[in-house]
Amino acid sequence: MKRLLAVIMLLPLTAAGRQAAEIEFSDGKVISGKLELMGSRPLIITPSGAKRQQRLRLDDIVFLNQIVREQSLNRPWFYREAGKPEKAYLEGRYPFINFTTEIGLTNGEVMRGDIVSTVFRFTGPGDRKLFLTRQLKGEVGQKLSDLVYPVRIKFANRKTAVPPIKITLLNAGKIESAAALDNQREVVRFGKVSGNTIVFDNLFAADYDIYILTDRVVLGGLSAAAPADRQGDALPPDTMTELQKVFPLADDFFRDRRIAALNGKTDFCKTLVYKRRETYYAADRHTPGGRVWHLDIWSWHRAGKEWKIDRRYILIRHKQQRGELNRRLFLAGALGAVRPGAELKLDFNSGQNHDSRFIRQLD
Repeated sequence: MKRLLAVIMLLPLTAAGRQAAEIEFSDGKVISGKLELMGSRPLIITPSGAKRQQRLRLDDIVFLNQIVREQSLNRPWFYREAGKPEKAYLEGRYPFINFTTEIGLTNGEVMRGDIVSTVFRFTGPGDRKLFLTRQLKGEVGQKLSDLVYPVRIKFANRKTAVPPIKITLLNAGKIESAAALDNQREVVRFGKVSGNTIVFDNLFAADYDIYILTDRVVLGGLSAAAPADRQGDALPPDTMTELQKVFPLADDFFRDRRIAALNGKTDFCKTLVYKRRETYYAADRHTPGGRVWHLDIWSWHRAGKEWKIDRRYILIRHKQQRGELNRRLFLAGALGAVRPGAELKLDFNSGQNHDSRFIRQLD
């Protein structure tokens, strides 16, 4: 009799956060219902060839495939002596499978790699838990065909054609880089620069705060956009004063750090931070007579009467050489909370369409 290793029964739960999906199993069975991730952790995958893990939201996934990378019948074993490599093998064999997980996203990307073990709640014909793992091990005496596991999850009504953001920037100098903060997912995406044009593609449906570095200025948008579950109340009038008290306590590579501006709500307050350092390891090789500097956004939340830092996002990194022009920092309303499909034309000299205001000299 086949044993369903990947599925365990569970009592019905509330419908919050559930996504309509169709699940196909290795034995050919297909079920339809609703899925949600168990716990507060998102789905995590290490893409093939990458060093860092990627954290994915369930509502960004179009499909998920479990592809068998290798499978075998192995003999059980144990070490003969602790700390020694010699093994002793037992009788019988057990089935063992290694998977590569393939995930298609609503921004058009397809990601392949090793998934961190994930548990879903399924609501439908027979409420249950669904386990997705990188490896699956059976019991001695079982065959490979006895292991039944999800091979494909397909989510319903997911749009994959999210349009890009296109920006034309005139009279602001040579564009060197561009980055955008996804305010819903709290990740940074980088734009493609060609002459005076910047294109952000492979986007999710979200609000993006965009930052552009040229050889003369930095233009950025600092909106109040926040993740859906981190809205909070309006910022108190003394927010900057309170943050200035705790801001210097945060550990950082940069010795000179300054809050340039802030915006947001009490559950997701964003501070624009300018950081610089002249003396560091190999400074004589990388920035002789100059400095390295970053422009970050730090997110905070208010717990009672105290501000707590959540995350830091690097929007601009620059190794400034001796004699290089110090940039001027401007905030532009048009670059805050930009939605996919927007096509912006900003003429920096005319002052039209970008509502810029000078913040500080990045010296």
